[in-house]
Amino acid sequence: MILIVRKILFKILDWSFIARKFLQKHFTKFDNPNLRVLIYHDVKSEKQINLFKNQILSLRRNYEFISPDEFESYIYNGSNNGDKILLTFDDGFKSNRKLAEEVLNEMNIKALFFIVSDFLGEKKESQKYKSIINNIYPKGPTRFELSDPMDKKDIEFLLSTGHKIGCHTFSHKMLSTINSRSELNKELIKSKLNLEKEFGIKINHFAFPFGTFKSINKNSLEILNQNFDFIHSGLRGNNKNIKNNKLVFRDAVNPEMGITRLKSFLIGNADFLYIGKYNKLKKYLI
Repeated sequence: MILIVRKILFKILDWSFIARKFLQKHFTKFDNPNLRVLIYHDVKSEKQINLFKNQILSLRRNYEFISPDEFESYIYNGSNNGDKILLTFDDGFKSNRKLAEEVLNEMNIKALFFIVSDFLGEKKESQKYKSIINNIYPKGPTRFELSDPMDKKDIEFLLSTGHKIGCHTFSHKMLSTINSRSELNKELIKSKLNLEKEFGIKINHFAFPFGTFKSINKNSLEILNQNFDFIHSGLRGNNKNIKNNKLVFRDAVNPEMGITRLKSFLIGNADFLYIGKYNKLKKYLI
């Protein structure tokens, strides 16, 4: 029954894209610029890479892909003409380096890669790898074979070709379940310091694991507020009007998502489901 309801809701979402595009075309009040941030994860198989590339090519007809530095500038300066997208990738799988090399660099698109610091360079047979994978996929692994984590050379390649990295905790634990202040500092601050020391850079972007309203809490947000300029969620929304606010909307997508559904998310047809939760979290950052 749940699956049937889910399919119906997604069909309504797909149809709503056509309705919204009609309104945008004929009524200017529905034609507001969008500044969206997309989340991808492990994009490994050749089929997935090709699907991802086709998504980007399709989106390029209507959106400008911007770099992390350009995104920061838009947030600070509040200027945004036209529809823009920032690409982000969570967890730090080695497939992300391949995607950057084969697709993003060829298209001159610069992205933001969020790294789980204790995952960096681990081998699949190690206990640490298994432990962090269990944190990333608490309900079990996906139907696709997972990539290895990126290593130091992979990150150096990303940085040398104009991409940026952000922090995604020390071990991908759900922050709202952590009561110990010292453990929170390890997940949030130690991870940042380790990456900054390893690569000789300053990190000002953080993405909290799972990105949901229930996966973050007041204590975590207070620490993040003191140590990062941008805190990336998984709440869908338009970043056009969040000038000087640290909490960032992001849209979770995957290469298998149909382009009509993806574009429906990007023009805001599901944003109303998340704005209330976003405003509650934002209060902790004021």
